[in-house]
Amino acid sequence: MELVLITLFALSPLEKVFPDTPVPPQPAQSVVLWCARNETECAQIAVRSAQALTGATVRVGPLKHAGGYTLPAEAVRWNFVGAIPLKKNTPCENMAALARKAPCDMPDVLLAERARDIPANSTQAIYLTVSVPKDTPDGRYTGTVTVAAGGKESSLPVELNVWPFALPDERHLFVTNWINHGTIAKAHKVKPWSDAFFAIYGKYLDNMRAHRQNIAWVPWSLINVTERDGGRLSFDYALFDRYIEELHKHGVADRIEIMFVGHFKDGWSGKEIALTRLEVKDAKTGQRKKLEFDQGLALLLRDLEKHLAQKGWLDKAMIHIADESSQYNILSWREQSRRVHKAAPRLDRIDAIEASDFGDDLEVWVPKLSHLKNWLPQYQAEQRAGKEMWFYICCHPTGGYYPNRFLDYQLGMVRLIHWLNAAYDLAGYLHWGWCAWKSDDPFGTPPDTLPPGDTHTVYPGPDGPLNSLRWEAQRDSLEDFEYLWLLTQRMKDVKKKLGKAAVEFDPAARSKDFCRRLVRDFADVTSDPREIEETRRALAAEIVAAPQEPLVMWTTRPAEWSELVPGPITVEVHGVVQPGTTIKGLNVVIEPSGRFRGVTHLSAKHSKIELTFSRDGATKTLVRQFHVRGAPASASAK
Repeated sequence: MELVLITLFALSPLEKVFPDTPVPPQPAQSVVLWCARNETECAQIAVRSAQALTGATVRVGPLKHAGGYTLPAEAVRWNFVGAIPLKKNTPCENMAALARKAPCDMPDVLLAERARDIPANSTQAIYLTVSVPKDTPDGRYTGTVTVAAGGKESSLPVELNVWPFALPDERHLFVTNWINHGTIAKAHKVKPWSDAFFAIYGKYLDNMRAHRQNIAWVPWSLINVTERDGGRLSFDYALFDRYIEELHKHGVADRIEIMFVGHFKDGWSGKEIALTRLEVKDAKTGQRKKLEFDQGLALLLRDLEKHLAQKGWLDKAMIHIADESSQYNILSWREQSRRVHKAAPRLDRIDAIEASDFGDDLEVWVPKLSHLKNWLPQYQAEQRAGKEMWFYICCHPTGGYYPNRFLDYQLGMVRLIHWLNAAYDLAGYLHWGWCAWKSDDPFGTPPDTLPPGDTHTVYPGPDGPLNSLRWEAQRDSLEDFEYLWLLTQRMKDVKKKLGKAAVEFDPAARSKDFCRRLVRDFADVTSDPREIEETRRALAAEIVAAPQEPLVMWTTRPAEWSELVPGPITVEVHGVVQPGTTIKGLNVVIEPSGRFRGVTHLSAKHSKIELTFSRDGATKTLVRQFHVRGAPASASAK
């Protein structure tokens, strides 16, 4: 009988594994995860054998702490990674953004099956997901992951390192991926808005919450309107309220995002926006008719504002006028927006937009990412004037330069999406397609009318949604955002303790430094998995170090990770420490208040500044690094 040899190796969860992915010359011999408390972290292993494996299964052993604590069994999950047949790539100039050229089978869906046949000389990815409870002791945990088939098995060590801090329960970024109620009802064979629908819909909402999405849009058409004697309208909010209460129940109601009240009258490039004619039911005859704005929708909006206030929901409610208005129709859009605002003046307006001059007719601005880059000064002026600024992506921008979540993109391009929010102080994110499967077979070849993957990041499973590699990477990106938020909060505390000497220092500057390492511009990003993971670990280490003594805030001019051009390179260092702190690594002048200054010269061979701070027996070393033009890629680590 031929001996079955099963080869396992670990690799980044940001790497897509294909059947012909080879075993590396020096494969990773252990799975290593770094995670905060109250966070979910992912890892990936691959299995390959010269012989076919029938009914391969996976077993993850308990993850145990040296102190005796064992992570709950339900905290660790695994899935085989399935592939989607791809015939056509996303339009791309920067081909490095693509995981592979079509035609191919593109890894994406995390399958529900618990056993899988693996052909001979074919590589199969297995995705591990570890959710660390908030009360988990920090430190190192160890266990094993095992793949078994044909009476044989192979194992890899698993090491989980839990940081001594927890992510907050609160979400500090508004996130909406529009949910398609019809596709869910069709996939699970339930009637929309029935009890059976809400039962399965709750599982989709739970999945949103678990992936840190905190908004699910609300159809205002759930309000039943009846015309009674004398033309008086009555409004039945029973189904509308049930829907919103479900959002609260499942933790995705940080904002209430009410769907569009308007549309393009003559297509996207037409000049006119029309407001919806409200459909009402005659109380006597049962017949239905549509009313013009002043007799219909205006009255509903006025009553809706009152109802939202009574329910305690008005302060977080917002309503869409018409999607993606541009210079073709902005005058009409603004006119109709004013009509809506007149009817419901306390109800904020939100829209994905394709222009830069909406003035005071829009409270929540959601420009497309490429427009945000090209018209940034105008949008930043609106931010300063008090507008809430988000961004959206969809079938655009393509090209391979901007982060997006297309099926065939490198997962690093997905992971960077919410670093943009942190880098540019953008309060939210919107995408139109979370589960808008466009064919009867969501697992089949994507339709070529849109870039692959634009329509969805989850799949319909036997009992709820199935996740994807892209959806997991987006959750990681949202957790990265919370890391950056947490560092800023800790630096606020440090600034307060350092007192007047620190008044000029921005607590968010350090988080912006980390952003700059990966995101130099909206369309100039570093999506390499190793660089992302190293940046994330360095960020976590600084979160840990920030409140430890000696307390310090320091920055450079220019800021860390700026591009420096030889000729020569002079960098100023400015900071503040607790009085009595000594500084090594640079000749600096320290004032009695703790304020210090210094200057240094850098080059392609020496592109970092390393300072060691000591006070009362406590010491910590902090580093600032730069991109130097003309330096080899590895020089920034020197």
